[in-house]
Amino acid sequence: RADAKLGSFIYSSPMDTVTGKTLTKEMVEADHYAVVCRFLENEWFETLKEYHSHPNVFFAIGSKVQDAKNFIQDMALLPYDANISINIDVAHGDTTYMHKLYKWYSSQNYINNIMSGSICTPAAAFRCIENGCTHLRIGIGPGSACTTRLKTGCGIPQLSAISIIHSSLLKQGKRDKVKLIADGGIRSPGDAVKYLAAGADGIMMGKRFSVCPESPGWKPHKDHWWQKSYLAKSYRGQASASFQNEMLNKDPDCAEGATGPIIRPGATVSKVIKEFEGGVRSALSYLGLSALKDLTPENVIFIKTSSSAIVEGTPHGT
Repeated sequence: RADAKLGSFIYSSPMDTVTGKTLTKEMVEADHYAVVCRFLENEWFETLKEYHSHPNVFFAIGSKVQDAKNFIQDMALLPYDANISINIDVAHGDTTYMHKLYKWYSSQNYINNIMSGSICTPAAAFRCIENGCTHLRIGIGPGSACTTRLKTGCGIPQLSAISIIHSSLLKQGKRDKVKLIADGGIRSPGDAVKYLAAGADGIMMGKRFSVCPESPGWKPHKDHWWQKSYLAKSYRGQASASFQNEMLNKDPDCAEGATGPIIRPGATVSKVIKEFEGGVRSALSYLGLSALKDLTPENVIFIKTSSSAIVEGTPHGT
């Protein structure tokens, strides 16, 4: 278990209560990936100035023309040899407009890697690769604060999405051209192991990092019963009514995100990462594998389970 070779596989989500400058620093020092939230404008730019060429840092960018213009202006303030990795942060990453955007960014000499907006089908994956994406952000609806499937009926269960995209790319000889990132649905290290075993190269988490003291968004909160003040915040989807009201001054007709209860600071980034690294190391030992690169669909067997089996596999009677 201790000898298992892992490498970098954890990505922080580009959410306003998750990835700012401090959490980026922690992710980089742990040799994992940060995707900086585009709505934290000042923090975003401060992080850009420091990590503009770091291979483990992606900068989330919006899909509007003005977002591209603002990004070009920011680039003018950086060294001429800046080599930036970006994520086009949009809920539907497989539109004609988005593919034109991927293609345009991929033609810019200062762009290193491009992570797509959210997708969940093999057809979308092929189009994203053809238009310059090096990383695919997979996940429509599995996030803990996402209500897309309830509001729209659209999406694919996350394990299936990862599996069919991986196998389709493999059959077409394009699997080595891109990294697959499972975004959402990861509550425990066991979930991460299953997505990685189904074909993902990495996993992206929001909620697990949102409780970390190093994440942004903490504000003084008063307990009305005890009249004591403490730091707190709510974890929320970026399409939630709360987020759109506060950050975009919008009142959405059908918000596709939820807002969680008040939370207090919890485990540090380092502790969360160690938990997930430990879980993956242990899984490799159970499977008789020596490295994360060997955790592939060819080396595991997936078995359908019943609701009774789920109960059996979780703590019960304690």
